[in-house]
Amino acid sequence: MKDEYKKLACLFWIAFFFLAKSTLSAQTFAKDSIDQLLNAKSSGIERIQFLNNIAETLSDKNTELAFQYANLALTESEKNKAPKEKGIALNNLAWIKYRKGDFTAAFEYSTKALKWNDSIQNLPALAASFRCMASVYNSQGNTNKSIELFLKDLSLHTQLNDQKSIGRALNNLSFTFFRGKMMDSALYYTNKALVFNLQLKDDYLIAFAYRNAGDLSEARKLLDSAKYYFNLSVQYAVKIKSIQLQLTALYRIGRLLNSEFKYNESIPILEKALQLGNLMGAKSETALIYNLLATAYEGIGDYKEAYLVQKKFSQLNDSLYQERSRSKLAEMQAKFEAEKKQSEINQLKKEKEQEIENNQKKTILNFSLMITMLVVIVLLINIWRKNKYKTATNLLLQSQKEELEETLLLKDKVFSIVSHDLRSPIASLNAVLPMLDPDSLDHETYHQLKLNLTKQVQNLNYVLDNLLIWSRSRMKGVETPELKEINLYKQASISLGLLKGLADQKEITIQNQINTGVSIKADPQHFDIIIRNILLNAIKFTHEKGQINLFSKIENDQLAICIEDNGVGMNPEQINRLFQLKTHFTTPGTQKEKGTGLGLLICAEYAAANNWEIKVESQIGKGTIFTIILAKTNK
Repeated sequence: MKDEYKKLACLFWIAFFFLAKSTLSAQTFAKDSIDQLLNAKSSGIERIQFLNNIAETLSDKNTELAFQYANLALTESEKNKAPKEKGIALNNLAWIKYRKGDFTAAFEYSTKALKWNDSIQNLPALAASFRCMASVYNSQGNTNKSIELFLKDLSLHTQLNDQKSIGRALNNLSFTFFRGKMMDSALYYTNKALVFNLQLKDDYLIAFAYRNAGDLSEARKLLDSAKYYFNLSVQYAVKIKSIQLQLTALYRIGRLLNSEFKYNESIPILEKALQLGNLMGAKSETALIYNLLATAYEGIGDYKEAYLVQKKFSQLNDSLYQERSRSKLAEMQAKFEAEKKQSEINQLKKEKEQEIENNQKKTILNFSLMITMLVVIVLLINIWRKNKYKTATNLLLQSQKEELEETLLLKDKVFSIVSHDLRSPIASLNAVLPMLDPDSLDHETYHQLKLNLTKQVQNLNYVLDNLLIWSRSRMKGVETPELKEINLYKQASISLGLLKGLADQKEITIQNQINTGVSIKADPQHFDIIIRNILLNAIKFTHEKGQINLFSKIENDQLAICIEDNGVGMNPEQINRLFQLKTHFTTPGTQKEKGTGLGLLICAEYAAANNWEIKVESQIGKGTIFTIILAKTNK
C-alpha cells in the first residue's frame, strides 16, 4: 500500500508539471523539475520506482524522454540488484520502442522482459510482457500469435483481479480481431470492452474502446457512426493528455474525410495529428499521416505541397522498412520460440514433480498399498510426455529450418538485385550523363545516346517498381483484393498505354482484341500488375517489328485473357521453372535487355491471391501464349 501511495504521488507531480506550460516549453520545464525530484530521491529502490513510474507515464506523450528514464531505471536496477524493478524497466523499454515504431527493438526488449519476469515469477510484470509481445506480433500481421498472447494477458490479469488491465486486454483483443478481419469476434470484444471500461470509468481505456468502435463502424461502412466514435475518442484522449490516442483518432477522422473527398476539412485535422506524431516520435503513425496529407493536398490541387509531404512519407517509410527488417525479426522469433518452448517444458516438469510429491504424501498417509501402482502410472505418463515433447520439438526445429532457408534465399535474391540489376544501370548512367553535351556531340550521336538513356531509365523504373511490389508482398503478404466492377478492355488499355513507348523502341505492334463488352469484379491494381508484367516479358523476348496480341476467350466455362507473342519462345524445361522462387531464372531479351526475374513471381503471387490461374504454352522460335484464367465472375 505504501508503494501505491508513492506511485500516486509521483504521477501527481508529473501531471502537474505537464500542465504548467503549453506543449514544448512545458515538457522542457517538466524534465528539469522531474530531474530535481529525482535528485532528491536518496534510496536506491525508491529512486528506481520513481524512474519506472515516470517512464510509464511519458510512454504515450514523449517517447524520447520516456526512453531516457526507462533506460536509467534498468541500469540502476541492475546495479542495485532489484529484480522486480528490472522486469518493470524492461517492459517499459519494450513498450516505448513499440510506440516509436521500432518493432525490432521492441521485440528484443519484450523477449528479455518475458524471460526475466518468468524467472522471478512476477505475474503482473509477466502479463505486461505478454501484452507488449502480442502488440509487436500484431504490428507484423501475425494475428493468431498476437491473439494467443493477448488471451494469456487477459487470463493472468483476471487471476490477479486487476480491473484496469482486464479492460486494456479486452481493448487489445478487440483491435487484434479487427485487424485479422475476424469481424464477429471483433464485434463481441468491442462491445464487451466498451461496456466494461465505461463501468470502470477509466478515461484512457474508454478513449481506446471508442477508437476501436470507430474502426469497426468504418469497416462496416457506417461512416457517420465511425466519425462519432472517433470524435469521442479524441475528447477523452485530450482530457487525459494522451498524445498517442489523440493522433491515432485524429488521423482516422482525416482518413474518413479523404474518402468522402472533403479534403479542405481533413487537412487541418491531419496537420494537427502530424504535429502530435512528431512531438511523440511515433514514426509509423507519422508516415501514415504524411501519406494521407499527400492525398488531401492532391485532392485540392496543391501539387507542390502534395509532392513535399509525399517525399517526407517516402523517406520515413524507407527508414521504417530498415527498422522492420524481416530477417532480423525472424531470427529473434525463432530464438524466442525455442526459449519459450524450453520454459514451458521446465514449468511442466516442475508441476509434475510437485504432483508426484503430493500424491506420494497422500498415498503414504492413506493408501500404502497403492504406492507401487501410482509410481508406475506416473512413470508411464512421464515417458509419454517426454516422447510427445520430443516429437513436437523436432517438428518445430524442422519448421524453423525451412523458414530460415527461405529467409536466406530471399535475402540473397534482394542483395543480387540491388548489387547487380540496380547498381549496373545506375553506374552506366553515371558514366554516360557527363558525356551528354549537345554542344560537343553531333545531332545523330546525341539523339542515339538520349534514346538509349531513356530506355535504360525506363527499364530501371520497372525493375524498381517490381522490387518494391515484391518486397512489400514478402513483408506484409499480398493485400486482400478490393473488388470493383472493371471493363477488361479498358483496364488492359491502361497497361498498353504505359508500355507503348517501350514497344515502339523495338517497333513492336501490340493489339488489344479483348471483347469490349466483358466486365468482371476484380481488384484493378492486381489486374494491372499481372497484365503489365506479362506484357513487359513479351516485349523483352519479341524481336523488332514483332507482334503481340491480347484477346479474351471462354475456357471450361471460365473467362480467360490471353497474351500472345511471336518471340523467341521457351522449351518445356524453362516453362516448368517459371513462377518458382527456388528455380526461377532470367535471361537477356532480344536486344540483350536485363531483368530481375521478379515479374513472373509477382504475377503468380497476385494471381493466387485472386483465385486465378496462369497457364503457359510456348515453342522455341514460335512465340509464347500466357493465359490468365479468371474466377467465374464474368457477366
